Amino acid sequence: MESILADIRYSLRSIRKSPGVVAVAVLSLGLGIGANVAIFSAVDVFMFRPLPYPNANRLVHVYSTVPERGWTYNSISIPDLLDFREQSRTLDVAASYGSDVNLSGAEGPERIDGERTSWNYFQVLQVVPVLGRTFTPEEERAGHHVAIISHGLWERRFGADPAIVNSQLLLDGEPYTIVGILPPKFRFYQNPTEIWTPFELTGNQSRGSHFLAPVGRLKPGATLEQANAELATIAERLAQAYPESNQGWGAGARELRRQIFSDEFRMGSTISAVAVAFVLLIACANVANLMLARVAGRGREIAVRGALGAGRVRIARQLFTESMIISCLGGVLGLGLSVAGIRGLVALMPSWFPLVDEIGIDLRVLGFAAVITVVTGIVFGMAPALQSSRLNFTDALKEGSRGNVGLGGRRLRRILVVAEVALALVLLVSSALLVQGFLRLQTADYGWDKNHLLTFRLSPPQSEYRDQDAVARFYKGLLPTLAALPGVEAVGGTSLLPMQGNSNTFFEIPGREVGSLRERPLTEIRTVFPDYFAAMGTPLVRGRAFGDQDLPDAPAAVIVNQEFAERYWPNEDPIGKQILLWDQTRTVVGVTGNTLDDDQYARPMTFLSAFQNPRWNMGLVVRTTGAPSSVAERVRTAVLGLDPNLPIYRAMTMEDLMEDQRGGDTIMAKIMAVLAAVALVLAVVGVYGVMAYAISQRRREMGIRMALGAQQGNVRGLVMRQGTTLAAIGIVMGIGIALLVTRSLATFLFGVSPFDPVIFAGVALLLLFASVGATYLPARRATQVDPIEALRTE
Repeated sequence: MESILADIRYSLRSIRKSPGVVAVAVLSLGLGIGANVAIFSAVDVFMFRPLPYPNANRLVHVYSTVPERGWTYNSISIPDLLDFREQSRTLDVAASYGSDVNLSGAEGPERIDGERTSWNYFQVLQVVPVLGRTFTPEEERAGHHVAIISHGLWERRFGADPAIVNSQLLLDGEPYTIVGILPPKFRFYQNPTEIWTPFELTGNQSRGSHFLAPVGRLKPGATLEQANAELATIAERLAQAYPESNQGWGAGARELRRQIFSDEFRMGSTISAVAVAFVLLIACANVANLMLARVAGRGREIAVRGALGAGRVRIARQLFTESMIISCLGGVLGLGLSVAGIRGLVALMPSWFPLVDEIGIDLRVLGFAAVITVVTGIVFGMAPALQSSRLNFTDALKEGSRGNVGLGGRRLRRILVVAEVALALVLLVSSALLVQGFLRLQTADYGWDKNHLLTFRLSPPQSEYRDQDAVARFYKGLLPTLAALPGVEAVGGTSLLPMQGNSNTFFEIPGREVGSLRERPLTEIRTVFPDYFAAMGTPLVRGRAFGDQDLPDAPAAVIVNQEFAERYWPNEDPIGKQILLWDQTRTVVGVTGNTLDDDQYARPMTFLSAFQNPRWNMGLVVRTTGAPSSVAERVRTAVLGLDPNLPIYRAMTMEDLMEDQRGGDTIMAKIMAVLAAVALVLAVVGVYGVMAYAISQRRREMGIRMALGAQQGNVRGLVMRQGTTLAAIGIVMGIGIALLVTRSLATFLFGVSPFDPVIFAGVALLLLFASVGATYLPARRATQVDPIEALRTE
């Protein structure tokens, strides 16, 4: 211990003698360690940390499949849920589905994120309310209006009053009794749910209506493999009993984590982790170069210590101690930088990311920071320690003040520079591909005009608007009222706003035979108001839009998009064609241009008139002459003027809606752009450092060359060729590595090839020019050597 303390004291004195070199080393390590800690805080939540539920390792995602169509991880129907629940011996199965509600009260109407659940939902999750109780089996039956609320809603709306349990509140105009309050921060999946009510089992739900999101808990002693085998058997039994609805459907289960954090999450987390590891390796190479330079400059000092009796292991340990101290300083700086990095990372993530509020500094992250700091010190400390052990003390003492470590040290430093450049190129190419995809995403033609467009949702309660005629009358009164507001050009609406999910169904074309389930045609379906296409700026390429003639007693009309028309009636006029949809024959009256969703692919789409097929819950779009925010309050006031208990919700511009929905697709580009910039700076600093040190060690050689008549241009060219050669070797190696790495980015690229030659060539040239620039200053300094002074000094 005494010798270790002596090593630490000596290391601190030695570090103080080279403040500039140490500062660069600490900053390089701080950037590398800070980036790794910030990314790990997210990766830990997404991939490793246990889910925040009791005995989370026993929770599974139950799903249905249709192998013939390649459908996996589908929802299930209520009757199938009941059969799974009753017949399974390995699982307790529950389910839920989203059902937002209007909450009325003295504070005014408010739209609340809600879910309807099976009675055993919270028992399966093993969540215990802080007040009250969960649901009972009897409350799955019709007529039981009970609700459980979140801790946040209890505090925000009811002032955390414990007497609220067993009191009533108005949901969609009907009284519900509050029976329980959940613990703080309870959240399942990414759903920001604030109120739960039991769904009703009427006995006449359709087996073909799949909308429940099931969750299961393995029973004691049961394994996931046993549960999968049992679910497959139950699904086969149901297919035989109900062939019309269940033929071809299977079932299975997987770890709940795999449902919450999809393969895309895991791929993004892995790529980010590898990218920051590259940045840290570049930083380690930089610091190792600096430490090797220090060892080379201290050759005489090390030789004297060896001559006085210090063993090679003792000298290596001393240098290793210096490296660990520098690494610890870098770790402290990195931990500080990671706090800002985590805040920035969380700010990049959309609010709907699961468990995003769990990302932060905790004991696991601190432990990772400590481990990576020690490992980093070992990685970059090995080179100078090993190099010092190879020093020939006799030769070093003979060389006097030059005292360098010989050719081995120079060779190792050059290898490190080549590695830095190669890793930097991989990050730069990956970043450029992702940014190019991001720009394509931003500038893509989605089939609508996103500018000057306000979006929001409305959901008149069925307790007050009891039938489709009533809800149709409400919207017929609302639409012209909104259209008459100052600053409004057009008003439309749809059952599902763009980029907010999919809603598809089977259909038939009369006269065409349909074979197996795989061959049944499928279409995206939307219910829209007459002026929806005009408000969205989506062109009508053939036929007409919906109008006043499309009423419930008129012939059923349908509008399709170009993709639908070209796929099912190629080289034919689709106007007047018919499709069988929801057991009703409908006539095509118009064809619209294609629109893209978040996956950038046009799908076959059909549009129904909202006045022939009224829907309670609708998303409205308002095209404005100025900023959409300028009319938002007028719209809210107009709606409340028609129904004072009806709130508008999720009001935002179309640009904000698209940004929110695409947030997950753009995170990788933003992260990689930052990491690539850091890698570029570190690589350039590495090239500069090696060349600058090489010149300082070759002053006598340069002096002799110039004394013998070498021109400044010749000397400058010699130095720049050496630096450029190192960079060129690194670029060639980096291109080879990048060709292997970028294929894994294909999921995150939009309209960009992972092997885009323009991007590869552009990045290679950028890195080459940057390296030439980094070499120029040392080369210029070499030409300023005074031959007489250099010779006299040596």
